Amino acid sequence: MKKLVTTLVFGLVLSATSFAQDKFPPVVISEGVFLGETIPLRDMPTSPEWNGGIGDIKVVPNNMLNAGKVRSNALPIGPDPLVQTEPGYREASNLILDFVGANINESGGFLPPDVTGAVGPNHYVHGINVRIKIFAKDGSLLAGPIALSTFLGSGNNDGDPIVMYDQLADRFFVSQFRVSDNALIIGVSSTPDPTGTFFVYEYPLSSFPDYPHYSVWPDGYYLTANKAGLATYAFERDVMLAGGPSPGLRGFNLGGVVRNPGAVFSPEPANLLGQDFPEDAPGYIVYLQDDAWPGITTDHIKVWEIDLDWEGSSTISAPLEIPTEPFDANFQPFGTGNVNQPGTNQRIDAIGGVISYMANYRSFEDHNSFLINFNVDIDGNDTVGIRWIELRNSSGTEPFSIYQESTYTIADGDSRFMGSMGIDDEGNIALAYNVGSAVTRAGIRYTGRMENDPLGQMTFPETSIIEGNGVQTFSNRFGDYAQMTIDLDNRTFWHTAQYFQSNNTWTTRIAALKLQDDLTNDVGVYNVFGPAFEGPYSATESITAALSNYGTATQTNFPLELYVNETLVATETFTGSLAAGDAADFTFAQTVDMSSEGVIYKVEVRTALSGDEAPSNDESNECYLFGEVLGTTDVALEQSNLLIYPLENRVYEINFATQEDFGNMSYKVVNMLGQEISRGDLPVQSNGYKTSVNLGTSANGVYVVEVSNGTQSVSKQILVN
Repeated sequence: MKKLVTTLVFGLVLSATSFAQDKFPPVVISEGVFLGETIPLRDMPTSPEWNGGIGDIKVVPNNMLNAGKVRSNALPIGPDPLVQTEPGYREASNLILDFVGANINESGGFLPPDVTGAVGPNHYVHGINVRIKIFAKDGSLLAGPIALSTFLGSGNNDGDPIVMYDQLADRFFVSQFRVSDNALIIGVSSTPDPTGTFFVYEYPLSSFPDYPHYSVWPDGYYLTANKAGLATYAFERDVMLAGGPSPGLRGFNLGGVVRNPGAVFSPEPANLLGQDFPEDAPGYIVYLQDDAWPGITTDHIKVWEIDLDWEGSSTISAPLEIPTEPFDANFQPFGTGNVNQPGTNQRIDAIGGVISYMANYRSFEDHNSFLINFNVDIDGNDTVGIRWIELRNSSGTEPFSIYQESTYTIADGDSRFMGSMGIDDEGNIALAYNVGSAVTRAGIRYTGRMENDPLGQMTFPETSIIEGNGVQTFSNRFGDYAQMTIDLDNRTFWHTAQYFQSNNTWTTRIAALKLQDDLTNDVGVYNVFGPAFEGPYSATESITAALSNYGTATQTNFPLELYVNETLVATETFTGSLAAGDAADFTFAQTVDMSSEGVIYKVEVRTALSGDEAPSNDESNECYLFGEVLGTTDVALEQSNLLIYPLENRVYEINFATQEDFGNMSYKVVNMLGQEISRGDLPVQSNGYKTSVNLGTSANGVYVVEVSNGTQSVSKQILVN
């Protein structure tokens, strides 16, 4: 297991031995277009409030209708077999805080709100259909509401935004779609501060990418969408984070999938929680398969593996089929609603046949957990419950299996729907959702369970985030999705969803909660900043650590340790106070000598707070840096252009980055005795000459990589171990 910082790490590519023998190449291999860097969001104009009436509300249509059950004898016959009957027995978990996110007037009068939001070290970024707002973590507004058309500079306000925080890079991600050319518009913050500037990209697709759902993964940003043809994509994350041109795009077919007939098609990509992950783990896509649909004989879920190689051959596996207990994911025809409301015949949508956003994944010392949930009919009468599943495997190369599975509801006749789940670093699970019925106005509640509780049980009593105070009488459209993210303390769950503040007036709520007790003394490092990767480096490189106080007590004058290649080189003191929940940067006075040629440097920062109660977050992420390149035999081939990237399992990318045409180029690898280990062509690829070489059978030691065009050459040492 490895911890990763993308500000210092170069192009990690993950792969695994697939649990399915068949692998298939991407169908689309293309690039995005860099639109430029925005002005700071804090300087963008605030959108005026909308003050229209019901007749002026812009209802975003969704005309797809659920075809209903194709097989009338589909299971279950009768009630859902996994409905939880045991009440929660734990003491209620109290909210840390909750506050209003946005309302219909701030949205410009759009319905549904398409609720999204993500928490970072110091901010909560909140999106609704065509607006963005940025809060401090105490709920105070820092920027917005800002029109997405202004923010992303795409000239449109088409909606379906998604907000994510990329914890591996300490950056924020915001996206919406553009209807006119079936494009996705994506902004990635240029710094950890989301009120600052963003790098903006566009990706026109072959058909309209409705209902886009994204995830953060170490080797890319993954996407699924409700669209014709291809519905699964990966974006070249490293290039987007750097504001580089032409980031790659790969599109994949989900082989063997059966789509929800006539309704929303929404597989989900695995979203990484925390900073630990198996180096050999592929990306994962998951989707449910209901035996009421054509061609499906038993209820199950399917999981696909994606192996990304941005300079080589990416693949997607045939699906792993995992049987579940019977479920019914079909409701009233979509477009009419299926959750009743008090005092009106107008129902609102729970949305059936989709995996709810997000499908969160977390690595532990002895297993990996992958959470999914979706709406199910628990009684055959459109009363909605939430089927939730925890998948586990023991390594990145092992297939998943169901560890626990259940359907959450309470026997009170209310529907529970639009769920979102998360898992903290102790394995405790939180589930937040909407609740509503003919006697209960649509509101937001949550439950949860601790890691060692009886399997398949939510053991915390249902707790209200906000109760509804109105109904919607003119449309079935509701929510579309909700979102739960987890703070960098790996214990605090943040959730946002829709409710009705008054009749026909939707509002969103943002809430933070914990299931495990707060720790008093807990300071950690969540990022490390050093020199840029390209080098060459000097003898006095500066190292900065990003710190956070995850505990409840203010910490003052605590020590930090700086390691280089696992040798302690400095112990210095953070001077001053760091209050509970606050973050700060610390730059070591001690500099690091990185001037030696051909040396790989590993930089690490650790907190050394006496009595720290959570040592798991004390260590920084590991960073691998190359030293200065060796000399060149001709100035025409610039030595700084030659980059060597370690990929995985002793495979290295040779990258001569240039816009110049040097003709036919080749490479060779020799050991320190001058014996040739490998040679081959160096093909022209985007932005230079690139290939990969496998040194898997070579002995540990120093090797020289030489690149030549026949008359000139440049070389660089690498360490293979």
